[in-house]
Amino acid sequence: MFNKRNGRYAETKPNKERTVISYEDMPLEDYEQERTNISPKAVKKIIIAVAIALVAGLLVLAFANRDKLSPENLSMWWSYEVLGNGGKGYPVELVGSEVKKGNFAVNQSRVAYASDTSFVTLNSSSKEIANVQLRYSKPVMKSGENRFLTYGLGDTGYQILTYDKELYAGTAEGVIFTGDIAPNGNFCLVTEGNGFLSELYAFDRNNNRIYKYSFSEYYINSVAINSDGSGCVACGITSNNGAMRTGIYVLDFSKEEPVGKYTIENDSILDSRYISGRRIALVGENASYVVKVGEEDYASVKYEGKLTNYCFSPSTRSYAIALSKSGDGRSCTLIRYNDNGDVQTQIDTEKGAESFSVFKGTMAVLDGNTIYTFNSEGNITNTCDAGTGATAVTLTSDSTAYVLSINQMRYFDLAKVTAEMERQQREQEKLEQEQQSEAGE
Repeated sequence: MFNKRNGRYAETKPNKERTVISYEDMPLEDYEQERTNISPKAVKKIIIAVAIALVAGLLVLAFANRDKLSPENLSMWWSYEVLGNGGKGYPVELVGSEVKKGNFAVNQSRVAYASDTSFVTLNSSSKEIANVQLRYSKPVMKSGENRFLTYGLGDTGYQILTYDKELYAGTAEGVIFTGDIAPNGNFCLVTEGNGFLSELYAFDRNNNRIYKYSFSEYYINSVAINSDGSGCVACGITSNNGAMRTGIYVLDFSKEEPVGKYTIENDSILDSRYISGRRIALVGENASYVVKVGEEDYASVKYEGKLTNYCFSPSTRSYAIALSKSGDGRSCTLIRYNDNGDVQTQIDTEKGAESFSVFKGTMAVLDGNTIYTFNSEGNITNTCDAGTGATAVTLTSDSTAYVLSINQMRYFDLAKVTAEMERQQREQEKLEQEQQSEAGE
């Protein structure tokens, strides 16, 4: 019979027989109760505190990834990663005979690429989700997370696609020069002008035209739409007494005239991207620039070396460039800038940067067929053989990456590969030492 006492109790054996406790050999009724120091109220408070801390942590995690927790993203994750994760793993052969570096994108471990024949998407286990025939011989692909725009360079045809299907196929009013698409499905196209040098058309997600702007001074060669699809930046070139001049137009689709207009002398813009809501990074041939929407001037950073590669990182409000100090493209300086154009990280390396990717504080370069990752202090953190024919690398974390090659899509756990390489090197060194020791005897 248990003794009735106040407080919380646990089963214990009487002290005089308690040298060893064995629940297997001793019946439960032979144990008496012993009072513990934790009251039921204290236990309840601990449980509540742990639950509050857990919920707070989940809320912080959800807030940090709020841009990725849209109904569309969650639906795709459930459909293709949880229910449909039926691929055989990477590497996987490409569809078509060629994929340009710029026609390859990764979003939340889902791959999309446009070959010379098809638009293809793959889930994290390499299962093919979409395979849509493209209608032009020289395709260009632009991605806005899970929305994609493909168009034919020098053609009038274009297609709007999602991760799993084609939504719309259209024909532009003129030959397409460039275009871009926002995550919400709004998109814009720049075409050959009818009486103008270039014309820009913007459309909503239902393919209704919502804006048009005609350029009489510049041939537009780069356009970037902002994250909510409400405006864009358009960059164009012209000749000024034999010298290059670039015009920058910041357009709001609800306003008839540009909300910002800038001129850059003796340079042309290769690419542009919104790296935050009101900051635009421009990568030129001779310098990079940051346009601050609403301000009269822009920040510029002149290159000290030859531009070999660049990448944008809107998630960290930054962009990065690789500058080579040698004629073969090696001996690179890797520089990451914030959205003010200030240097955040600068790394000097003897490696080349045939492809360049950034994930938070980690930079990766593809030098030949080898991937190198660097931390913010400039130390090499991973070294990985990417396989023959590697052409482009995209980091998906500080230690994982997808690689586009001339005939395959590949995935690498860089940290695991590096650890295995180091293990093999240690074994080889140990074997050589043993052989030298035996030879000496």
